[in-house]
Amino acid sequence: MAELLTNSARFFVTILLELIPLFLIITFLSGLTMEYVAPEMLKEKLAGRKGFVGRLAGVFLGFVTPFCSCSTIPLLAGMVRAGIPIGVLTAFLFASPYPVEMAIPILAPLFGIPSALAFLIAGVSVAFVSGTLVDRLSWDDQVKDEFVSAPLEEPGAIDLPQVMMKDSFGAKAGRAWLYTLDFARKLLPIILVSSAIGALIYGFIPEQVILKYAGGSSLLAVPVAALIGVPLYVNVAAVVPIVYSLSLKGMSHGAVVAFLVTATSISPPEILMLAAMFKRRYVAAFAVAMVIGAILTGYILNVIS
Repeated sequence: MAELLTNSARFFVTILLELIPLFLIITFLSGLTMEYVAPEMLKEKLAGRKGFVGRLAGVFLGFVTPFCSCSTIPLLAGMVRAGIPIGVLTAFLFASPYPVEMAIPILAPLFGIPSALAFLIAGVSVAFVSGTLVDRLSWDDQVKDEFVSAPLEEPGAIDLPQVMMKDSFGAKAGRAWLYTLDFARKLLPIILVSSAIGALIYGFIPEQVILKYAGGSSLLAVPVAALIGVPLYVNVAAVVPIVYSLSLKGMSHGAVVAFLVTATSISPPEILMLAAMFKRRYVAAFAVAMVIGAILTGYILNVIS
């Protein structure tokens, strides 16, 4: 028991040391970007014709930003405040943490280039289709009003010093830093609590249990692997040895990939942070769609391989 708690505590500290600085940096850069890019222009560029180009842009932007599931949230928050359409936001949300950087260096050597390409195509499809669906459903009302309308100048927020009335770089950086502090004040407690929960799960669910319920060629192996990956908050670098060892120990290719997708693309901290920005229906739909997408991708890869 003591060893399990030690492993959980070590994981908790490691995750916080990695996540909090990255979270603050990304939030600050997002706020600074919004100082230089007019929200109207960003909205126009990402919206595209009838949203099609905008959703593709959201997928592309998500894939080129090497963020984990939690560090995606600050940039997403900036896009929400800029008034980006919900379909584009959703496409970005699905694509950003999707581990595309693992397709060639990891999946191609293990499972072959066709499987790696199928993994990439599946990621694009899930992100784009999800963005299209919420756009068709007109889910713009799923963004919480208090999140969009609460300015930093409101009572109880951080006071803006006079230097911020100027338009110099220092003023812009100051406003971006205040935005960072305000955003961190709202979400940092959530990060701490949910990271602790994830650490306990990580420390008390051994690899042997994963192999017991998700190994072999059973049809249930893929969905079980996907569900096991959900509560685990694992970054791409940490998951490489895990997926490799699982593959060597007999887990099917599809199950490995389903586990890879959910373990890196969805996590309890991310869900809790999304709940601060979006209504329950949207958050639940995101979680379900990500799991279903991972399962379908796993089955497709099993057929190909």
